[in-house]
Amino acid sequence: MNFIQTFLTNNFVLFCISIVLMINVIQKYKEHKRLSIYIILILSATLVLALCDSLKFYSQDEARNVTATLIFSNLGYTIRPVCILLFIFLSGQRFRAKPTIILSIPLLFCFIVYSLPYFPQTRDVVYYYNQGEDGYIHWQSGYTFLRYTSHIVSFIFMCHLVYLSIRHIQAKHLSHAINIFICIIIVIVAVVIETLDDSGNIRVVNSSIAISTTFYYLYVYTERSKYDPLTGLFNRAMYYQDLPKFSKDITCIIQLDMNGLKYINDTFGHIEGDLSLEIVAQTISRYATRNMYVYRLGGDEFLIIAVKESEGRVQNTINRIKNDLSKTAYSCAIGYSYRDDKSITVDELLKDSEFKMYQDKDLFYQNSKIKRRESNEDDNPTDTENEQEIIDKE
Repeated sequence: MNFIQTFLTNNFVLFCISIVLMINVIQKYKEHKRLSIYIILILSATLVLALCDSLKFYSQDEARNVTATLIFSNLGYTIRPVCILLFIFLSGQRFRAKPTIILSIPLLFCFIVYSLPYFPQTRDVVYYYNQGEDGYIHWQSGYTFLRYTSHIVSFIFMCHLVYLSIRHIQAKHLSHAINIFICIIIVIVAVVIETLDDSGNIRVVNSSIAISTTFYYLYVYTERSKYDPLTGLFNRAMYYQDLPKFSKDITCIIQLDMNGLKYINDTFGHIEGDLSLEIVAQTISRYATRNMYVYRLGGDEFLIIAVKESEGRVQNTINRIKNDLSKTAYSCAIGYSYRDDKSITVDELLKDSEFKMYQDKDLFYQNSKIKRRESNEDDNPTDTENEQEIIDKE
C-alpha cells in the first residue's frame, strides 16, 4: 500500500497528462489514426518507465532484492530511448524499412549493454548492485562509460529529431520545425539533469516526454484544417497556400486522377470507394520523396508539387506508384510537366500536366471494360468538389 501511494504521489503530474491526453486521443482516433497510435504508445511507454523507476527504488530501499533492482533498473534505461524513438515517428519520420533498421541499431546496442550486469563475468563493465553488511543495496559504478549508453542513444535520437526539424525548415514548414525543436529542448534538458545527478534519484525524462507529446499533439490538432480527413494528405486549402510559396522553386507538377471511382461507388458502395481513395493516397504518399508535397484536391483528384527535384526522381516516383497500384484493384491516370528553367510558368506546368493526365485517362478507358459515361469523372469538373463536400460532412 505504501508503494502504491508513493508511486501515485511521485507521478501525479504524469498520470494527469496521460489520462487527459489519452481520452482526447481516443475520441479523435478516427481523424488521426497514425498520430493517435504513436501518442498512445509513447504515453504507455512513459507510464511503464515511471513504474520501472518506482519498482527499482522499492526493490532497492524496501524489498532489498538485488535481482529485482537490477531488472527494473535495466528496463528503465532501455525504455528511455524507446520513448524518444517513438517521438521521432510521431513527429514525421516515415516508417520505412531502411531508416527504421538504422534507428533500431543504437536501441539494440543499448539493450545489449544493459544486459551485461546480469552476467557475473561482465557485471562490473557497466554497473552493478551489492547488498552490504547493513542489509541495504548499494549501486556501484562500472569501469567504463557504458553506464551512460541510455543517455548517449537518447542524444543520438534527439540529433535525428534536429535533422527532421532542419528538413522542415528547408521545406519552408517553419512552424512544424519550431514545435519539434521546442520538444527537443525540453527532453534534452531533462536528459542533462538526469545525467548530472550522481544520486540517480532524479527521474524527469518520462514527464518531459509526456509534456512534449502533449505539446506536439496540441500543435497538430490546431493544424488539422490543413489535412484531408479521409486520406491524411494536404487538402485543397493547403495547396492554395503552398503553390505561391513554392512557385519559384517548383520543378515539376504531377497530377493524378483515380480511374473509375464513380463506378466503384455505384457498384460496391461509398465505403468501398473511400477505402480505394485511402489505398491510392497511401501509395502516392509512400513513394513521394521528401521534396514532394502531396495534396488531395477533392474527390478522386490528387496533385504533387515537386520542389527542386530532378526529373529522373520524378519519373522513378511515378513508375513506383504505377507499379504498386498495379498490384491492387485500383489505378490512376497520371500526367506530369517538368521545367528546367523559370521561363515556364507554374500555370503552364499545371495546364500541361493536366492535359497529359487526361491523355493517360483516355488510354485507360480505351483499354478497360468500364464505359466512360459510367464513370463520369471528367465531364463535369465540379463533381469532385461536390463529392469532397459530402465526404467532409460525413
